[in-house]
Amino acid sequence: MRGAHVQMFAALEAALDHSRPIAFLDRDGVLNMGREGYVNGPEELALLPGAGRSVGDLKRAGYLVCVVTNQSPVMRGLWGLDRLEQIHTALQERLLAEDADALLDAVITCPHRRRDNCGCRKPQPGMLALGHRLLRTHEAPTLVRHQPGLHPAPREDVAWWSPKPRPPHPLDAMVGDRRSDMGAGWAVGARLFHVSAHLGVSSVVNRVVDEQDDGDFFEP
Repeated sequence: MRGAHVQMFAALEAALDHSRPIAFLDRDGVLNMGREGYVNGPEELALLPGAGRSVGDLKRAGYLVCVVTNQSPVMRGLWGLDRLEQIHTALQERLLAEDADALLDAVITCPHRRRDNCGCRKPQPGMLALGHRLLRTHEAPTLVRHQPGLHPAPREDVAWWSPKPRPPHPLDAMVGDRRSDMGAGWAVGARLFHVSAHLGVSSVVNRVVDEQDDGDFFEP
């Protein structure tokens, strides 16, 4: 299986905007509670407190919201892409039930294991680069037509020992609970916001929308 899985919920035409920053959000431990042994179906999905309101706050502040998540159960053969799409559809429905503005622009998933040496599994930045292409470039209409599916996320050469790159937008942000999240965000120059997996995005949303907040320090 090649590429990252993309599921779009917002209208592509509304999302495509070069001037808007993107808030990249990890899933488990940021929007919903993580589980030992993975979230294996919609019935196991439990939102963290304030997750829907936080996504709504990001949208009201002008951000595009793109979830980027590693989900190796797909390549491990535990379940397939249909189940993944069911989980993410349920995630979107529950966020909207909490806040009517909490519409996700895209959910991008790496289905691979670490040993698959792909370009999309965090800390590689392939999913974030794909999110930028989908939501902010002229390539978007040819990349996705609202049908979920796999899209190329080539492995990029990241100079981890060099200064942090410049982001496509100065307010781009990555919110996550793991070093792999911070590494992926660092590799595209995004502001970084590390959260506790028990608190999630609600603990940092006010910082993310603060244009004067440069985010957390991270050394790859």
